[in-house]
Formats: sequence, C-alpha cells, structure tokens
Amino acid sequence: MKHAEQLVDLVDENGVVTGTTQRQLIDKATDLYHTVFNVLRTPDHKLILSKIPQRTDLPNLYFGLLGATAATIRRHDETAAAAAKRAANDELYITDAQLTHLGDRYLVLPDGHRKYMSVFVGTYPVPTDYSHTDIEDLVSFDRHTLQETLENHKDQFSLTFLAIWQQYQQDILPL
Repeated sequence: MKHAEQLVDLVDENGVVTGTTQRQLIDKATDLYHTVFNVLRTPDHKLILSKIPQRTDLPNLYFGLLGATAATIRRHDETAAAAAKRAANDELYITDAQLTHLGDRYLVLPDGHRKYMSVFVGTYPVPTDYSHTDIEDLVSFDRHTLQETLENHKDQFSLTFLAIWQQYQQDILPL
C-alpha cells in the first residue's frame, strides 16, 4: 500500500482515537492527529535538526524551517514507539533505532495549529544518507550555537520544534 493510502487515526486532545482516514486526506491545518517526533543528538552532544522540505504530494506545514530530526503521523493500530522506529528507518535509514520516549502532549501552537504529539530522543552520528523526500537537509548545532540561533533567528525554526525544545531541552541536550 502506498504511503499516502495508509490509514491514520484522528484523535482528541487526550490522544484517544475519534476516527480513521487515509494519510492523503489529512488536513494538517484543521485535523488533529497523532504526530511522532524523533530528535537525535550526536555522541559529542550536538543536536541534529532537519530542514523541512516543501512537498506537493503530502504538504508540510513548516517547509523551509528547521524541525525535529524526523517526524511521522502514527498509523492506525500502530504504537507511538513503532511509529518512531518507522520514521528513523524510513527517513534517516537507521534500522536499529534505540529511542527513548520523552512524553506525549496536546498543545495549540501560536499559529493556531493543534498538535497531539509524542517525542522520542536518541543518540547517533549525523546520518550521511537519508530520505530527501522527507528531509531537505540535516543541520547539527552545539548547545551554544543553538541557543544563540534561537535568540537571534527564532523564525528559522518550526513552531513544533520550538515547543519540543521548550518542554524537553534538558532531556535532549543535558547541560
């Protein structure tokens, strides 16, 4: 079955399934679905972010901005952990992903988009090969450079990454 035809769940603010639809029918501007984010750091404590590509087949909300290393929508009858491993495999070509679940939460972003999300973190070298359909580019930041860029160029980051960083930065890149 093609990626766009996969069944995904619509959820409520608590992550409880309220319906099911095909991935290609999701309206990212209005539908609430379960997004799973993987944030990777390198063994030498750099954060790996992806530049979100513009897509016509399955449009991205924050294309051109920096976001979590990989992201996916949880499929029908799939756990968040399985979705995280699938995203690591399909987008980053990491077949042995060891990811730690940081948490789940519902939030409304400053632009009004609603998100129910699960966040996972793992430690890997920067992938040299990855899906260019899902990721335009990978960029790594040490904590100092990231903080400086967030202070001076916050507009370079997706609102979802900003929310993830605000909630989980100590778990992602401990001081």
